[in-house]
Amino acid sequence: MPALILMYHDLSVTLEQVPAGHRPYVLETSTFCRQMNAVLAARVPTLTVAQWASGSRPPWALVLTFDDGHVSNHDMALPILLTRQLKATFFITVGQIGIGDTMNWTQLRALHAAGMEIGSHTLTHRPPSTLDDDALRYELSESRRILEDGLGAPITSISSPTGFFNPRMCRIAYEVGYHALCFGQIGLAADTGDPFSLKRVAVKAAMDQDQFAALLRFERGTIHRLRLQQGVRDLARKLLGRTTYLRVRRTLAQRGYMQ
Repeated sequence: MPALILMYHDLSVTLEQVPAGHRPYVLETSTFCRQMNAVLAARVPTLTVAQWASGSRPPWALVLTFDDGHVSNHDMALPILLTRQLKATFFITVGQIGIGDTMNWTQLRALHAAGMEIGSHTLTHRPPSTLDDDALRYELSESRRILEDGLGAPITSISSPTGFFNPRMCRIAYEVGYHALCFGQIGLAADTGDPFSLKRVAVKAAMDQDQFAALLRFERGTIHRLRLQQGVRDLARKLLGRTTYLRVRRTLAQRGYMQ
């Protein structure tokens, strides 16, 4: 029973106003509308992470997720989803709630009241590999506690910050009470069958409508090509080291070499 879990970040009316280094991760609202119309046309059952992880699953499903908690998730994504009666899971970096361009509590409660799932994106967004077990456990448990207190609802899903997979995070997420963990390795969720290592496909500005439509058809060739591209990035990260890799990637994005 495969699930295609798509990962979004920010939306913007136009990319011209988005800093160059962040532009690859932002979608124009017109593009997002076309994608959601394609979702409706494909008649793919759309679930939240919690619904999919509960075990009551259709033969195939689509899960829409948003990472970080940018204010555009409320101002732009929510109306587009509601007019199409679609659900999504929003993973929130709890320590940044209401700071800068992130959603505040009123906006998070509006998402929750509209039937969207709120999940944790940890407390501070630090890469799990940089934290010892105690610090990682605090990031996961405290972010969950704050969200539950603020929303008055259980928080059962979490996504890994920076997208990196870390097996310790799987274990600790289970120990502190989560039911599902998403991370950034490309693939279908059922490829592992493990709710604590749910693969996703990042939807970036460079993805065209034909490629998006192929994903909705669960074409494994398209997913395989995206995974190969990710493999090149993973190799670069291994050779350069995480810190140098992130610095180089940020510089390339700022100069327009990454899409």
